[in-house]
Amino acid sequence: MVTKQRWSVMTIVAILVASGLTVLAPPAGAAGRTVVTMSVSSQQVRRGEMVWFSGKVTAGGKAATGRSLALQRRSGSTWTTVATSTTSSKGTFSIRQRPAAEHTYRVLAKAAGVASARRSIEITGGKRGLWQRADILGSRLGTAKGSTASATVKGTKSVRYRSFTKGMLVQVTKASGTQRSWLVYGDILTAYRKRGGPTGWLGVPLADPKCGLLESGCVQRFTGGAIYDNKNKAAVVVRGTGRKVEIIAAAKSQVGYQQTSYNNSKYNKWAGRTGAWCSVFQSWAAAASGNTWVIPQHARWASFLADVRKNEKLGSTPRVGALVFYDTILDGKTAATHVGLVVEVRSKTIVTIEGNTSTPGASDGRGVYQKERPRSMPLYYAYPRY
Repeated sequence: MVTKQRWSVMTIVAILVASGLTVLAPPAGAAGRTVVTMSVSSQQVRRGEMVWFSGKVTAGGKAATGRSLALQRRSGSTWTTVATSTTSSKGTFSIRQRPAAEHTYRVLAKAAGVASARRSIEITGGKRGLWQRADILGSRLGTAKGSTASATVKGTKSVRYRSFTKGMLVQVTKASGTQRSWLVYGDILTAYRKRGGPTGWLGVPLADPKCGLLESGCVQRFTGGAIYDNKNKAAVVVRGTGRKVEIIAAAKSQVGYQQTSYNNSKYNKWAGRTGAWCSVFQSWAAAASGNTWVIPQHARWASFLADVRKNEKLGSTPRVGALVFYDTILDGKTAATHVGLVVEVRSKTIVTIEGNTSTPGASDGRGVYQKERPRSMPLYYAYPRY
């Protein structure tokens, strides 16, 4: 009869040590090791198309919830953060980006310092038809609804569009033969439909939404204007053309915000310094719309003003999208002490959006407000390179 013997772990270790054998302990912290997995919805895109970076973070084999993440792209040997996110209750994440150039990307779990495998995005050419794009988007677009419709839009050869359960695709063919199919979805799609969709005054998309912005924001430009939304605000629609309408839409979304205490606002927190924040707000609006480079970023007013005066064109003519400078301090000196963003020019007044200003008609409750100023009030204007 065979007798079964049970050996304790300590007994086995003692025997091995007595025999001169080495006992290898598991690596310190192995049980809590962080792992980041990441995939990309498509690694070959046309310029202007959005992609999704999706994956999961685990710690010790279990879902890591509430982890702060950074989507980074590499330029040379340097990794730059282009978007941030937080893992869900299941440890998952999905980060949207509209690549403007070919880059290599990774997702970094910031606290653990652990990165995912790298994925490269290639910008390709050629036509992109509506159904070809639908196949690429797959479940993110959902199933088709109704029938494909057509629209006549100035500046295009033909426009076809189709609704799906999760969005709309708009195929735009230009006279040159270029053909692209752009995605409109979420709150932006709701606002787009309210303005008539492709047959309304907004016209057709110029690209997919630009997402992964501050406060989980997205902005999308159309031939007749732009729509901006973020996790805290409903979609804001602005009529106009050019990159400036993206910044104006982001700025308008903040109207009504009030500072938390004297010279302390969420824009100060973003800039990393408390203090006068009228210029910080203008920089924030540019960054929030994905146009960081358009308006200088400085935490201090003096540095912002010096940068603008040195590097931007100045003038006395009001224009939509111009930065307008005032002297609001009655100290006997004439010097710029406040800045706003021009959103409308009227015969005798300008309409602006300003940060660190008082409620219209009052002198308290400083925040972000739309103001109407006499055209005689500004000292000068600066014209960003939109």
